[in-house]
Amino acid sequence: MKRLLCIWLPNWPIQRFQNESRQNLVNARPAESNLSTGEQADAAQSLPPSPWVIWHQDARRGRLVIACCQRAVQSAVRPGMPIAEAVDLLNHRARQRSSERPNAAPILAEHDPIADLAELERLATLLVTQVSPLVGIEARDRRPWAGESLCEPESLFCQLDGVTHLFDDEPGLLEHVKRMLHREGYQARLAIASNSAAAWALTHYHSSDCLISTDQTAELSRLPVASLRIATETHTTLSRLGIETLGQLWNLPRGGLAQRLGEALVDRMAEIQGEVESPLTAFQQPIQFSAKTELEYATDDLELICNRMQQLLDQVLAAMKTAGQGVLRLVYRLQLIDAAPLTAVIGLYSPTRQREHLMELIQANLESINLRACVCKIALSILQSEPLRASQPMLFDDDGFSMDAASAGDQSLAQLVNTLSGRLGYQAVQVVRVNSNPLPEKAYRTYPLTDYRSRKLVNKLPGHAKKISVRKEQGGATERSSFPTRHDARRRPVQLLRRPVPIECLRREQDQQSSPTIRYQGQDHLVKVFWGPERIETAWWDGPSVRRDYYRVQTDSGNLWWIFTDLKTGQWYLHGRFG
Repeated sequence: MKRLLCIWLPNWPIQRFQNESRQNLVNARPAESNLSTGEQADAAQSLPPSPWVIWHQDARRGRLVIACCQRAVQSAVRPGMPIAEAVDLLNHRARQRSSERPNAAPILAEHDPIADLAELERLATLLVTQVSPLVGIEARDRRPWAGESLCEPESLFCQLDGVTHLFDDEPGLLEHVKRMLHREGYQARLAIASNSAAAWALTHYHSSDCLISTDQTAELSRLPVASLRIATETHTTLSRLGIETLGQLWNLPRGGLAQRLGEALVDRMAEIQGEVESPLTAFQQPIQFSAKTELEYATDDLELICNRMQQLLDQVLAAMKTAGQGVLRLVYRLQLIDAAPLTAVIGLYSPTRQREHLMELIQANLESINLRACVCKIALSILQSEPLRASQPMLFDDDGFSMDAASAGDQSLAQLVNTLSGRLGYQAVQVVRVNSNPLPEKAYRTYPLTDYRSRKLVNKLPGHAKKISVRKEQGGATERSSFPTRHDARRRPVQLLRRPVPIECLRREQDQQSSPTIRYQGQDHLVKVFWGPERIETAWWDGPSVRRDYYRVQTDSGNLWWIFTDLKTGQWYLHGRFG
């Protein structure tokens, strides 16, 4: 009999974000680097006692809450609520409790679907290696189901045929999965049933958080109709008709339901009862390439370590050549005597099998670490690989730079990015993605350029055009040029300051027609030419209003600056420099 395990990670964006914060706390404590993994987890288990809220930018309604922790729920925060209203509720609740005990400020973060999906795929890889070779990630519709606020996966499925005997049957398997997820820092609800639809419904709506279905029909009949994963409109119609549970729904003729509520409802009923097989796409784990060696004697000689590392790399590259794969991310592990092992991850911009280039990256990384003890074992593994792109050069080509030069340019760029990321850290070399925030300092997000999986997921996200309200002012004696168009390369400054710097804009009261003077860092700069103003303001649903008038100004000393005035306070700021 077919059996499937469903693993639901409730409130997945919050869980993933909190777990990432725990890891950052551990990494920020170098004094505890010799602790075991369990001790490090206990050291960072206590997160700030703050309400956690995650929001996303809706094209029509602005910033909306999509996930929040239980502490925020107690303050009446709900998914779908404007973030400004949620912050007001949290601050009001904090003021009420301030007399009892101090409350930390709420922690707000923008939703990162790329990080959520990447971490879910990492957990799927763990399940493939430790539980079952057939693991799938749930597929979501384009619109949220009834009772759900997200269209992104939060559940994993494992096919248990032929693996339960390895864990002392199904109860032992559930206990093993629960311990594995706890070590990773996550809480989950588990259920085993005969099909994926039934397992999904039991994990989401059954009272038990760890269930093995024995009488599936009776257990499902008590669940609400929302467990069918139906549209919100269909669920609302059933509620108006007084149909609350699956048992009540099953007593109705399917022909009438299909005519009144559509074929999708009947299809979901057939799936959960096992009459129709639910489609489930298996997660494809990347091919693993690894090699390891044990040294004859422990040593801290970098030259000897690099030599053994090169031998391991040759073994891995030989296996990858047979599979037609190139390295995208590799990890090496140094087992030390009387000290915690050292692990380093090296990411690449594009797949490659160039032995010399990979060894340069590994050697540069080895030189940057501090060996606290002698090395006794070395292991090298490929975390991520991709097929190498093959290009056919032309036999007769008069232009010698047409194809070979382009290929060489791509390789040179990849090697430059890899070298910089290896020496400065992979977080130091990033790719920029524009978002829809009108404020210049918040109009973009960055992702590591050598994180190939993140780059692929970024390309799948839709771009958002930045809308700016522009107003042109007339009059005044100072000479003005035409307003820059959207195609003007100098419409935005080359250097944008991380934070706007306050300045003073001076003009004689008796002579309003004279050129203004900007006082910056104690020096006066006479404005010779300026362009503007350009009005930039936030939407009303984004919280407190921000309204600015931006100007491009050229001073008598040749400086070309981007300045603005805050229309609420009248304060002037320097925000960027051209050239």
